[in-house]
Amino acid sequence: MINSLGEKLKSARVSRNLTRKQVAELVGVTASVIGHYETGERMPSVPILLKLATQYKVSLDYLLDHTVISNNTLSLDGLTDKQINVLKQTADCFRNLPENNVLK
Repeated sequence: MINSLGEKLKSARVSRNLTRKQVAELVGVTASVIGHYETGERMPSVPILLKLATQYKVSLDYLLDHTVISNNTLSLDGLTDKQINVLKQTADCFRNLPENNVLK
């Protein structure tokens, strides 16, 4: 199994204040299957992994320990939906500034 996938799935679920049963209903499996994913006993299929990442609002790269090196990437892990929306609005404000007014 991919290193720490189970731990990351559990951490993401807990940070969203979701029970295994709630997640199971959202992605179409049983609560015990979610438990098996979190303990590393089973590996989720790609479609289930995509659903989990969507529900937890994390990237597949994060869940699968895939590091992408980019100077233009900002991690949103651990932020609330409200915090993410504020960051998006802030970025949009900067995008709308004329080039000569951007802070250097």
